[in-house]
Amino acid sequence: MNTQLLNTVDWRKYLIEDNDNPRIKKFLESRGNSVFVELTRAVNFANKNGRDKIVLIVHPNAGNAILIKETEYMEVYDIAMKYFEKNENYEACSLVSKYKTNFLKRKSKKRLQNHKNLT
Repeated sequence: MNTQLLNTVDWRKYLIEDNDNPRIKKFLESRGNSVFVELTRAVNFANKNGRDKIVLIVHPNAGNAILIKETEYMEVYDIAMKYFEKNENYEACSLVSKYKTNFLKRKSKKRLQNHKNLT
């Protein structure tokens, strides 16, 4: 097995359209739909399993992996939702909306559990 060490970088570097970076714009135009579907699915899985962060490889040639912290999960969902709305992919919007609801429910349960532990 060939092991490759990767640096982790902020996920925004590869997943937010930037007019100053035509490579990211082109990447998102060609693969954005599948990338955001898989990304939101991975974040939802991490949320369901209580992970405080996830590390993903966006593209095998990137040489970096992205790191998404639990505190950023909702931001990822919001950016994905904007992308899907812009591209009129309403089925994906519906899925992301369910993921956001799952996140908020888990966060609420977590807060309630913490409150019970304090009393």
